[in-house]
Amino acid sequence: MKKNEIIHKIRLARLAHVQWVQRAKSLVNGLAIKEEDIPLTPDACAFGQWFYSDGQILLAIFNDKSVKELEDLHNHLHEEYFNIFRIYFDVSNLNFFSKLLNQGKKVSEDERNRAHVYLKSLEKISDTLIKKLNIMETKINMAEENIFEKYS
Repeated sequence: MKKNEIIHKIRLARLAHVQWVQRAKSLVNGLAIKEEDIPLTPDACAFGQWFYSDGQILLAIFNDKSVKELEDLHNHLHEEYFNIFRIYFDVSNLNFFSKLLNQGKKVSEDERNRAHVYLKSLEKISDTLIKKLNIMETKINMAEENIFEKYS
């Protein structure tokens, strides 16, 4: 993969991540969401799909610890998001996922406040993830093109 392709895919993954966080905010703020907007597991969202496929090239470029930190942050985001999701939806039977979306729970003021706390945590984790991704992108940008020839 060429350097510009790696950078382009990182940028697309970052954009997908930012949109995912916006959907979490929408849920907490009471806006309607669609089934495809609710990827609950780390490998189901667009960022995760990139990370576990094309994003694995990061392991060849950076040390395992840096990439593992990115993965851990991403997993933690989904844990926080699931905490939010459980406040708004009955998750006792996720096999009927499409029905879940039509059966939103009545949410108390206390639950709404808890959702906002989870959202703040999610946003903080997201900021850290984006900073780490930005650093990786900057390092790739600064590297010579010929370094990436072996990944083609």
